[in-house]
Amino acid sequence: MKRIIYVSILVLMAIALVACSTPAAAPAAAPAAAQPAAAASTEPTVKICTIHNSADHPSITAVVNGMDDEAKVFNAKVTYLDPALDPQKQATMIENCISQKPDVIVVNVVDPVAVVTSIKKAFDAGIPVITQNANVAPEGYKYIKMFIGSESVSQGYAVGKMMVAKLGNKPANIIFIGGNPGQTDYINRVQGAKNAFKDAGVTYNVIADQPANWNKDKAMALMQDLLTRFPSPGIDAVFAMDDPMAIGALNAIKAADRLKEIAVFGVNGNIDACKSIKAGEMFGTALQMSYLVGVYSVRAAYDIKIGRLVPDQLLAPTAPVTPDTVDRWMSTCW
Repeated sequence: MKRIIYVSILVLMAIALVACSTPAAAPAAAPAAAQPAAAASTEPTVKICTIHNSADHPSITAVVNGMDDEAKVFNAKVTYLDPALDPQKQATMIENCISQKPDVIVVNVVDPVAVVTSIKKAFDAGIPVITQNANVAPEGYKYIKMFIGSESVSQGYAVGKMMVAKLGNKPANIIFIGGNPGQTDYINRVQGAKNAFKDAGVTYNVIADQPANWNKDKAMALMQDLLTRFPSPGIDAVFAMDDPMAIGALNAIKAADRLKEIAVFGVNGNIDACKSIKAGEMFGTALQMSYLVGVYSVRAAYDIKIGRLVPDQLLAPTAPVTPDTVDRWMSTCW
């Protein structure tokens, strides 16, 4: 009996030794199985093709910074194209994006009407489109997923309130200097200022409302012409629809030695404007959180890619920058 038990124990020990010495297939296969997962982690979560209206603007620089920073968070791939305010080039670039088959196309519109045909092509190709900063015309709304921009009516309203605080109830001659005709922010900011005038119960005489294509030098040249057309004291205030144009107008006014009679206002929170407000030259601006527009664009593109519900529009907030508040917001000025 003891011999049988002893033999059984020896048999079991032999089986255990054989099992331990036999190479296992599973561990050898594990590294190979892990390889696809490692490779997949390097793939972008979302591919975004972005067409600016003009990269030669500090607001667009801020948008790009926001997109690039947020792209790192989402492991997104973002490419940029710049038509330099040329509607035909933008149309060609949208078609270029379509051929790349990205997950989402982002368009900062040059011409709201002309771009509709190109955006429809993206829609027909099954590629979602986000408009950014400048929206498409109403007939193109059905071809886009959403619009991401700033509270441009609120920006205009904030500046309108500043103008009322400066000009009061007296009759005043004011000038609007705009971007490209028909663009979202141009229209909304003018309307916002007029809403503020109406709510304050004041009526000002708009002696000029002309575009300067979001360009500092063009705004300066336009302002020089307006100073000639309306000699002293024919102009009380100028509201430029962005800060670079406001600085251009300001330079023309300073050169004509009419700074004491003309109050200059802008929009953006551009660093030069903030410094000018602090120096007592400009009277105010409204923050344009362009960096956040870039951040929101990447987040929305990712949400669209994975099938989440997104709103029709998403707007970055604003705040007034005046001589009383400029120190508070200086670190935000860009």
